[in-house]
Amino acid sequence: MPAQRPSHLYDASGEVQRLRASPLFAIGPAEPGPALRRGALVAVPVALALIFEFHFDWPSRGAIATGALICGFTAMDAPAGPRALWQAGAAPLVGIAAALGVLSSQFGPAAVLAMGLLAAAAGYCFSDTLRLAFVGFSCSVALMISQGLFLPAHDALPALLYGGAGGLLQAAWAAIVWLVYDRDSDNESGWNWVRTKSRLRANWTLESEVARHALRYGTALALGVAVYRVAGMKEHGYWIPLTILFVLRPERDETDRRLILRAVGTLVGLALATGMAFAFDGAEVPIVIVLSLSAGLTFGLITVQYALFTAAITTYVVLLSDTLGEARWDAAGQRVIGTAVGILIAWAAFRLYPDPGESRRRPDKAEALR
Repeated sequence: MPAQRPSHLYDASGEVQRLRASPLFAIGPAEPGPALRRGALVAVPVALALIFEFHFDWPSRGAIATGALICGFTAMDAPAGPRALWQAGAAPLVGIAAALGVLSSQFGPAAVLAMGLLAAAAGYCFSDTLRLAFVGFSCSVALMISQGLFLPAHDALPALLYGGAGGLLQAAWAAIVWLVYDRDSDNESGWNWVRTKSRLRANWTLESEVARHALRYGTALALGVAVYRVAGMKEHGYWIPLTILFVLRPERDETDRRLILRAVGTLVGLALATGMAFAFDGAEVPIVIVLSLSAGLTFGLITVQYALFTAAITTYVVLLSDTLGEARWDAAGQRVIGTAVGILIAWAAFRLYPDPGESRRRPDKAEALR
């Protein structure tokens, strides 16, 4: 029932500021049924983009689908109406971030600086709400992916268009869902500029947990990019910042939990995706089906079981990369190394730059949705 939705999908009002990952082998905070149904719904634009891109052999070849996947995280806790508005607003930002990634990848220091600044801004978005933080997260992922592809500078415009198109596809689908299915829901956007401005100003101090997280996040991600550029991990080094993007959070205990879940989920996802890549051996129909299912599970499991969420998104990225021509065994090995390095950087981030008076207590059940 609509009245139960906030307890199922963290908070449809858009006011929540934190999302706790589930402990290992546990389920929560969201109930699996509603979360997986929502995940399948949000994954529809990804599946449609994959079908058209592969069937017609479009030049984008998975880029629009990936843009839809990235933008799908934006406001996925919201009913369809406000979700469409948030995704429409995030789409051009994701496209711009993708274009910036292509341009900055031409020069190592520019790539490090761009990632550090954008990641710091994304981390600072936690000042307001989780919904705004997901916008920053989506832009950071778009930047990170486009940097890691090492495309020529003239591909900046296609990257902008493909990333933006994927986000707009998500927004259009959410609008259709709102028109035919989700009309009875609370359609408040959750956006309040006065509140947002006040919170951003209030956290502009190093005494703020959020401000320190922004510095920690930006520095760690800049370091992750620098490491893979210096180490010459050109093809798969982006797994270092990808790992940091997903695990490093404002709270130390939450970060430590995600480090373990990320390691477990990545190994499972790598094993599944590599096995399926050999089994399908370029057969596009089963690959598109598995990619679509992986996208649905990615959205559905993020609030249910973080290790399984990591396995799902790892399967998507690995299988799509294999379809685009990456060497299977070499890629798998480098991804394991990249994940390990990313985990080490994220682990060290709190040890080298802890919060004042930091507490290691575990959150109780009442805090699970905060």
